[in-house]
Amino acid sequence: MKLSGVYAMYAMYSLTASFALMGLSNAILDLLAAIAELKIYCTTIGLKYEGISLPVSFDFGECYPYELLAGLAQVAVFCKAATCYNNPNPDCTGGAVPPLPVPIVAGTILPNVADFVQLLGQGATCQRNGLS
Repeated sequence: MKLSGVYAMYAMYSLTASFALMGLSNAILDLLAAIAELKIYCTTIGLKYEGISLPVSFDFGECYPYELLAGLAQVAVFCKAATCYNNPNPDCTGGAVPPLPVPIVAGTILPNVADFVQLLGQGATCQRNGLS
């Protein structure tokens, strides 16, 4: 059976779209699995980094970089309420950018969609707040 040019293009587009959706659904499933693991593991703030199999947990006052061992943060789960400041450097030096605190309630999940986190800075520090 020979398909005409239009039908062949449609079939190829449908196949490409199917593979794209499968990739997207796999990414969503990976994200949901990471969130579930972080909720179990973290005590204050839990992060899942690209290329690192285990979750990483940070406490209040600790600097957490948005990139660790060449792997970007994929998702953060805030197990406790926090007030956070973004910093321009991965070691959290250089002052807050912007110089405004960001209050975050317990249970907040922040996925790093399209590597957006790097537009905010290179790291963050968080302190305890009363929003729990």
